[in-house]
Amino acid sequence: MTKNNEVIKESKVALVAHVVTSLGMLGIGICMFLLDASFISTLIYSSSVLVLGILFICFGAWYMIKYFFNLEYTKITNYGFTMGVILVIIGALFIFNADMVSSFIDMLVCLIGIVLGAVMLQQSFALFHIKKIIWTVCLVFGLATVGASVYTLMTPFKFFDGSTLSCVYLISVGALALLSLLLMVIGLGSHKKDANRDINRNNEDSPLGSQAGNESIFEEETTYFDNTQYSTTNSDSLFEE
Repeated sequence: MTKNNEVIKESKVALVAHVVTSLGMLGIGICMFLLDASFISTLIYSSSVLVLGILFICFGAWYMIKYFFNLEYTKITNYGFTMGVILVIIGALFIFNADMVSSFIDMLVCLIGIVLGAVMLQQSFALFHIKKIIWTVCLVFGLATVGASVYTLMTPFKFFDGSTLSCVYLISVGALALLSLLLMVIGLGSHKKDANRDINRNNEDSPLGSQAGNESIFEEETTYFDNTQYSTTNSDSLFEE
């Protein structure tokens, strides 16, 4: 049973945003490298603000709907609805002030790069904590991404001018973010297998048999709330993170 009867769940929205952002940067970099850079640049500066505005509004609506469907209003410290309202307002500002926002597209790309680099560093620390040697790879990826993003943020740089440097940056950041995520998945999978193997070994050596391993955090669990039984393995709601 989890601590304080709470079930820890992965954030599906954050994972989707991470993958979509990484694929977007990778795809744009490849398109600029292979296709007409001037056309891609015009398309990016004219439509990216609109796309970002729609994405902000969609994510905001998601948080607001999820707030009610998951009964999050029963939790004092949950601010999902507030987060949704803020995201919707930002999205609307992006759409109705597209000309002004488009001038900050290059800065926004740098900020996205910094965020992805920070995620890589977090993945590195997580892998270090579970003693996986690949944490060093994620650490290098994160430091390189943050360093390159900060450097370009401090210099007047146009990402969508078709230059080789801008293409290399976009492709590298997108690819490294996806690769770091893949290494994180591999590391966690290996960690769970090792934990299950240790549990099975302990069960074999224990006179209590299989009952000794029932407290593992990696096994399917049943959580109780007010004498009502809920199965955590069948609780994947559409609006859960």
